[in-house]
Amino acid sequence: MKAANKQLAEWDAELNQLHERNGDLGLKVQMLEQELKEVRRDREESKNSAPTVAEFPEPADLLNQLKARRKKSGANLADMEVVLEILGTDGSEI
Repeated sequence: MKAANKQLAEWDAELNQLHERNGDLGLKVQMLEQELKEVRRDREESKNSAPTVAEFPEPADLLNQLKARRKKSGANLADMEVVLEILGTDGSEI
């Protein structure tokens, strides 16, 4: 009988430890869920506040502006297209 009581007491202690651990894990899950919500919210805010893509003139207009400012410029239309590509657009989106 003493052995059975001792075994029951050990199981009871083990069960209490498991309940404690389970509670800790549940709390950790809640904390991680809250952190995930915050990260998602911050990400949305960042996405919404991100600067829009700059709008550039057409390559021909850009070349004309350059020629107006620097009459002896050796740049041509192909050069302006490359410049706009480097800046992230080919000029056709405008």
